Amino acid sequence: MTDDPTGELDALTGLGWVWWRQGQCEQAAEHFGQALRLARDAGDRVGEHTALAGLGEVYLRQGRYEQATNQYQQALQFARAAGDRVGELGALAGLGRIGLRQGRHEQATYHYQQLLDLTQEVGDGNWQVEAWQGLGRLRYAASHPDAALVYHDQALTLARELGQPVDVARAHDGLAHAYHALNNEEEAHCHWQHALNILTDLGIDHTDDEETTTATIRAHMTNLNQQRPSREPIDSGG
Repeated sequence: MTDDPTGELDALTGLGWVWWRQGQCEQAAEHFGQALRLARDAGDRVGEHTALAGLGEVYLRQGRYEQATNQYQQALQFARAAGDRVGELGALAGLGRIGLRQGRHEQATYHYQQLLDLTQEVGDGNWQVEAWQGLGRLRYAASHPDAALVYHDQALTLARELGQPVDVARAHDGLAHAYHALNNEEEAHCHWQHALNILTDLGIDHTDDEETTTATIRAHMTNLNQQRPSREPIDSGG
């Protein structure tokens, strides 16, 4: 252990998130694992929670759902024991995403609803966007596109208020999927075009949602036009 374990811990977790954002899961896991060991040696419960959450995200991206769930459940326990509401929000969101990816809709709804309730209690708009977005994805997956529209519209409104363009794009994508399921091609195309414009303007090609990338959005828009062979293509002017 160094003379400054807190500084080393912050550096390790920071590097872990850098590697994770770059899609380098092995390097991210290595740094989060080192951070976890250091936090435990130092008795740093907040640092331990942060490292566990980082490992949870790595395992989630790798599709290692059982390990991701284990990390996030531990993170949730630590956060609640320490009274760390922000940490609790992150852990609930992680567990919600795992359930959504696995198709465990009841489990995911439970965690996202807990997340929404807690965000409204503490007034955290960032995580509230995640809650609305997650619940919208779940309603769509459960073949309830009308309900999905309500949730994604809430996410869109709040993301705009917070000035978070990437989250605005994610909400547009969710709305587009819901409108497509309702056979409203024009609205679906409009929302996908908005999402694509935002990501292109930002110079990025993906978001934290696996469903929301420039490639998948373009594919959806192409499919919409291919489904209208006898009519004019839908205007892509934005």
